[in-house]
Amino acid sequence: MNESTPEEQAVLDDLALALREHHDIDPRHREAAQAAFAWRTIDDELMELTYDSLQTPAMVRSAGVDEPRTVSFTSSIGSLELEIDGDRVMGHVLPGATVTVVMTNVVGESLTSASDEDGVFELAGNLPGPVRFSISGQGVTQWLTF
Repeated sequence: MNESTPEEQAVLDDLALALREHHDIDPRHREAAQAAFAWRTIDDELMELTYDSLQTPAMVRSAGVDEPRTVSFTSSIGSLELEIDGDRVMGHVLPGATVTVVMTNVVGESLTSASDEDGVFELAGNLPGPVRFSISGQGVTQWLTF
C-alpha cells in the first residue's frame, strides 16, 4: 500500500474536515437561489398571444352583435384557448390534462379553477384591469385586458 507524503496527507485531512463540516444556508439566500434557478426557463414557459378576436376584423357578423371574445395563447409546451363572455371565462388547455388554472390581475387578486381530464375549465367572475393566466406545469400567459 502506498503511503501519502506529509503534503498529500495535509490535503486529505483538509478535505475530510471540509466534508464533515455542516454549513447552514441562510433561508433568504436559499430562496433567492431557487428563484434565480426558476427563471432559467421563463422564455419556454411564457405563452404568447397568437389570436384575439378583437384584433380580427368581423367577416360575417355585424358590428353591433355582442359576441364572446376568443383568445389563444401558445408556447412550446402547449396552448390555451379562451372564450370570454361577460363575467365568465371558458377555457381549454392543450394538450388536455387535469391542471389548475389561475387568472390573476396586476394587483394580485385571483380566481382559480381546476380543469377536467380533457383540460376544459370555467372561471366565474371577472377581475378589474389586465389579467394573466397561469397553468400548473404549463406556463404563464402574457397580460390581457378584458
